[in-house]
Amino acid sequence: MKIPRCLISLCAFAALVGCTPAAEPDDSADPETEDTGDSGDTDDTGDTGDTIPPRTLESGEHSLEHDGLQRRFVLHRPEDLPVGAPLVVVLHGYGGTAAGIQAYAGMDAVADREGFAVVYPQGMRDAWNQPYWEVGYAFHDGEVDDVGFVRALRELVVADLGLDPDRVFATGMSNGGDMSYRLACEADDAFAAVAPVAGCLMGVIQERCAPASQPSLLEIHGTTDPITPWEGDPDGSDGYGPYLGTEESVGHFVEAYGLDLYEQEALPDLAPDDGSHVIAHRWGSSGADAEVWLYEIVGGRHDWPGSGGNRDIQASEEIWSFFARRIQG
Repeated sequence: MKIPRCLISLCAFAALVGCTPAAEPDDSADPETEDTGDSGDTDDTGDTGDTIPPRTLESGEHSLEHDGLQRRFVLHRPEDLPVGAPLVVVLHGYGGTAAGIQAYAGMDAVADREGFAVVYPQGMRDAWNQPYWEVGYAFHDGEVDDVGFVRALRELVVADLGLDPDRVFATGMSNGGDMSYRLACEADDAFAAVAPVAGCLMGVIQERCAPASQPSLLEIHGTTDPITPWEGDPDGSDGYGPYLGTEESVGHFVEAYGLDLYEQEALPDLAPDDGSHVIAHRWGSSGADAEVWLYEIVGGRHDWPGSGGNRDIQASEEIWSFFARRIQG
């Protein structure tokens, strides 16, 4: 089996932060090195009235038992967070940490300005001692219930902070992007929209993906991504198992939702020296609320735009703007 592509990306990043694939991942701002975890069984009732709930969860790291495992997560709770505020779940990449993606993505600053909570789950470790999300990679055993964990974590945070359960969203980088696709397929009732960054739809997930609730989807992806290639790996030759290319991943949802309207826009090339530019593809329908968007980063690599690579857009700002469309109706 080839070395997992995200272990390769960890080593490629060594010039900046150092890399020992089997070592304990650090909490630095790394596009592939981010930590996450924790879940539990609570109810999904958000207090959308005027009374602020007890709010036992403060900003910082927390622990929660789910499915017999002690899971961890990092919460960011802005000051003066209103009752009924939205929640964004941000998922780290393979080999990453919750603290790492929190620092790298810059979502907390958006949350402070716009008034929503952010939770960063921590993945369990695999046989290579790397934190991961169970999305059907060929070298994972499928025994960790990460969909159940993210659901339980969502319910815990919504109930404790008195958030709006109908305004919960998910995004993630790389393996976290793959997990965002899985949530759209298998937890579509729990998330109003998802936004994978440098992610893909795994073949084993696509085979059973028919989301009845139709969460909106935004994918942000570089055309020269060496870790999650734009064209995918339909025969599983890189050792992960088959996964769809970027256009096919997005196209699965366009077709499933019956979207028949399409527009394309070249976004302003604000940083011509970054070697990339952005083309926005948008699908919708007069008869459906759901939208599917693709930000094609032409010349982009395996990055969270604005934090690395392309500087024409700030990925966290674009993601929140996309999520806000669901809030505004």
